[in-house]
Amino acid sequence: MKLAALDLGTNSFLCLIAEVKNGKITKIESDEVEIVRLGQGVQQSKKFHPDALSRAEACLQKFRKTIDREKPQQVLAMATSAARDVSNAEALFEIGRKLNIPIEIIPGNREADITFSGAVSAYPDDQKVRAVIDIGGGSTEVIVGNSERVFGGESVDIGGVRLTEMFFSQQPPPVKQVRELIQYIEKKMQPTIEGLVGNLKIDELVAVAGTPTEIAAIIQGGFDRDKIDGFILTQEALEGWRKCLEPLTPQERIEKYGVNPGRADILLAGILILQTTVRLLNFRQVSVSTRGVRHGVILEMFRKISIR
Repeated sequence: MKLAALDLGTNSFLCLIAEVKNGKITKIESDEVEIVRLGQGVQQSKKFHPDALSRAEACLQKFRKTIDREKPQQVLAMATSAARDVSNAEALFEIGRKLNIPIEIIPGNREADITFSGAVSAYPDDQKVRAVIDIGGGSTEVIVGNSERVFGGESVDIGGVRLTEMFFSQQPPPVKQVRELIQYIEKKMQPTIEGLVGNLKIDELVAVAGTPTEIAAIIQGGFDRDKIDGFILTQEALEGWRKCLEPLTPQERIEKYGVNPGRADILLAGILILQTTVRLLNFRQVSVSTRGVRHGVILEMFRKISIR
């Protein structure tokens, strides 16, 4: 069965079209990502900015063409953090209706399962306990589970776009602002991790979304999905890249290291979230996965179709 799933995030929109059989993704037909910055100014205004909605519509028009070409049997777009934080979410849903792309806000009681199942969908069905760290533009999810079930998950309102807008009045940021941002991450994340992990023994950390994949791509000289999946980021590497990027402007990050222009201003905040979360989980390294919410949405669609 061919299905299409869209992940409408705070910073990026992704469109995955894949074949699913017996609850497994067997073939990826198309996997696109566009930097949209839907969460532009949301932290302050609690509204989608008109420019952000224009970018969203342009992106979804492009995805619509891909969908028309691939002809999946069902299409679903899931909106995450930014859509929950605004008073004018209806404007986004209206764009979806105009383009015949159904949009839903990812349900809170299914978010952990959907994110986890997508992130580890390429991992073996073993009994390893994994903690998935999904750093978005508006929030960061930490979910713990194994191949049979999710033990628990929490969403914390710390994302790359949100924290950049909250703490960095200029870039490169003053040392004081970086220190305050790290303290804020610790304050928000520590009780979450303590409550989530408890006495569980975690075997492996998995990081998904733009921050870890961007760092892995920079290290390897470009984005190659096969090389990035399973790539190990150590705390030493994260600290090294933090020190490289912190004294630079976003434009200098692009010119010197080839950082994606749509991530150049928020990558430092993303690294600090990842670095701090890995440390609070008492790990020295994290495995990178290019999979994520969109894969989980496709599996959720298949599950619902199968039980009809």
